[in-house]
Amino acid sequence: LRKTDYLGFTRAMIEDIAALVNLDRSRIFATGFSNGAIMVYGLACDLADQIAAIGPVGAAPATQTCNPSRAVPVIHFHGDADRLNPYEGGKGIAGPNELMSVEAGIAMWVNLNGCPSSAQETQSGSIVHRIYAPCRDNAAVELYKILGGEHAWPGGEAVSAEVGAPNSEIDATALMWAFFMLHPLP
Repeated sequence: LRKTDYLGFTRAMIEDIAALVNLDRSRIFATGFSNGAIMVYGLACDLADQIAAIGPVGAAPATQTCNPSRAVPVIHFHGDADRLNPYEGGKGIAGPNELMSVEAGIAMWVNLNGCPSSAQETQSGSIVHRIYAPCRDNAAVELYKILGGEHAWPGGEAVSAEVGAPNSEIDATALMWAFFMLHPLP
């Protein structure tokens, strides 16, 4: 992922959009699915001065090295039966790379954001929701673990039958938007 200049591309895209519309720079958010989720974790590490909060779905961070300039709010969605980007980390069926576990990725962001190490946890149906808050700079880290969930966007449409069907108990898009609205840049 870091072989491409996704940081330069994202910076240029933000400036291009700002030249066309009245952009509220305190409310620039990033979300992505699968490899896109890995990318938004990279944006949080390297563009924390511009990205207010992130919402990765279906992939943990690709690196354990991260030095954001501030606490970055994170809301993460991941199925524990994901075979492409396994919840437990290791090697997925899609490639040879060793992947970080979701729990390790969440623990890294809990630490980076100065959050309490224990979460407020609730479960409804197959959804386990953990909230680590309050964190430094009004940040939070939230995890939606979908028990039996596959490589799919909760509440969305299936990418393909081979990777699995989305859970319909929650709508990741609506939950993410509500989270983003609570977390503009400080």
